[in-house]
Amino acid sequence: MVRAVIADDSAVMRETLGKILEDGGIDVVARAKDGNEAVEFIERHDPDVATIDIQMPGLTGHEVIERVMAEHPIPMLVISSQTTRNADATFDALEAGAVDFLAKPSGDGSVNIWSRQETIVDRVRAVARADVAGMETERSSRERSDPQPIAVNAEFPCDPTLVIGASTGGPRVVERVLSELPPRAGLRVLVVQHMADHYTERFAKRLNDRTAYDFREARDGDTVGPGEGVLAKGGSHLRVTDATGGELTVSHGDGPKRHNVRPAIDVTMETAAETVTGNLAGVVLTGMGADGAAGLGTITDAGGKAIVQDEDTSRVYGMPKVAAEQVDVDMVLPKDRIAEGITNAFRGWSA
Repeated sequence: MVRAVIADDSAVMRETLGKILEDGGIDVVARAKDGNEAVEFIERHDPDVATIDIQMPGLTGHEVIERVMAEHPIPMLVISSQTTRNADATFDALEAGAVDFLAKPSGDGSVNIWSRQETIVDRVRAVARADVAGMETERSSRERSDPQPIAVNAEFPCDPTLVIGASTGGPRVVERVLSELPPRAGLRVLVVQHMADHYTERFAKRLNDRTAYDFREARDGDTVGPGEGVLAKGGSHLRVTDATGGELTVSHGDGPKRHNVRPAIDVTMETAAETVTGNLAGVVLTGMGADGAAGLGTITDAGGKAIVQDEDTSRVYGMPKVAAEQVDVDMVLPKDRIAEGITNAFRGWSA
């Protein structure tokens, strides 16, 4: 049985979240009312997973995560209210070592959070399976040397298009891969990260600030040219509707969920494979479930290249595992070689 510690300064939220997890078959071994108790209870109980609020008395959620990852690493899930300040703090928490995050419902949380019972239980179970070994070593290495774009001398093929899909554990890997892509390659980049609406705008801004590509949250009817990228808006499928004049045109759509998610990676990859006439590559990164496998298959059927993240560097080896089993992929790579693999895949085509 999965054993969990809950940390939240709201007594109502601690009680409600505890009931949700216990009803889902998860053993809640402790409930912490502040950051100091969170660190103490994690050390005392050695749980499989902890849920962490961002704003707490004593130590903040970010400080708890840093302390735990330095002293007693375990998988942690941030559960935070939907504010702009908390959105930025949540991404900082992921950088500090949290595996994933969920947004607290607005309004009466004790009522609305029950509507997300299945999602919460599934996400806690997925995060509990995440591999956090070596996280502190990885962070120290990153602080010593930030990822640098790959140097490119030769000309790239015409109109290269890249579709990247990720879920649990994905934001930091997506950021790393994009920061290492060569700007002069002129890729047109589409990213689908399973993420709530409130967070995708902030994540797109983060990608724009931290990579050489011009990134933004996708808008309906948006165009994506060389050296540009868009991130699927939370709650909407991202479809490729046209590819002419060196630019892609994309649209938003509600549509039915795929794999119980929207945006779905499969939708973007399938429409890209149907529409893009230039060179196309798809990448499936860490995450739970099977989203991306069918889409990656359509890309290979259309003559494109397929890359998946390997098991050792995936926080949750779900989506890339299914994709590797169902699709004749071209490469299975660790996260620090994915940008290199993408570059080499496009170099393999003639201009």
